Amino acid sequence: MNDVRKMIYGTLIGFFAVLGFWFSVIYVSACGLTFTCRQAAPKVDRTPIPTLIPASHSDVSMDVGMAEFNKCQVPVDWLVEAWVSAGYPETEPFTFMAMNGYNCTGTFADDVRPLFVENSLWYPGSIGCVSCHNADLSDRSAGLDLTTVQAMLMGSQRADANAKGTDIFGGGNWQNSILVEMFASGSHGAFAESHPAEFPFGKVGVFAGQLIVNEDGIPPTPVP
Repeated sequence: MNDVRKMIYGTLIGFFAVLGFWFSVIYVSACGLTFTCRQAAPKVDRTPIPTLIPASHSDVSMDVGMAEFNKCQVPVDWLVEAWVSAGYPETEPFTFMAMNGYNCTGTFADDVRPLFVENSLWYPGSIGCVSCHNADLSDRSAGLDLTTVQAMLMGSQRADANAKGTDIFGGGNWQNSILVEMFASGSHGAFAESHPAEFPFGKVGVFAGQLIVNEDGIPPTPVP
């Protein structure tokens, strides 16, 4: 009887000893020889480059955008008057004053010629002046070709391409220029009749030229 009891006790003690040894092996393999068991914490996969880049604040001046867009807003009659008064140069720049009083510089190719050739400039759906006033000198053209400066110098009321017509520039005097009738008074034959009253010629504003600035990139005081 004592032998059976010893076997039972021995078996139980051996079972618990094996069980304790098994738990010890699991703990040591997972946590090491420490009671904090930090090794059991889940590992965080990290990339060599941060996935979230810290935002940095930069002092950006509102003048930066203005400096990049330095076009001048000007009524078309002011722009054309300045060009004519400067001697209607074909390639040389000329100066004009913007609506805000600042001085600007422009050229015929970039700023004046688009007034005659671009569609929907005068009002939505309008066609360019050169659709009628071109080298064909049709009846609707009044013998005037607005495609180039050289053609404009030939004047209006021309019977053919070689004929010399009426000076439209008034010899460089804007008040004597035929263009005043179109841009200032708004009377220009069939063109004026087809032009909506809510979009008068001279009151149409465009962005043209470049703002004249000093060495520091600052425009001079505007003319009041």
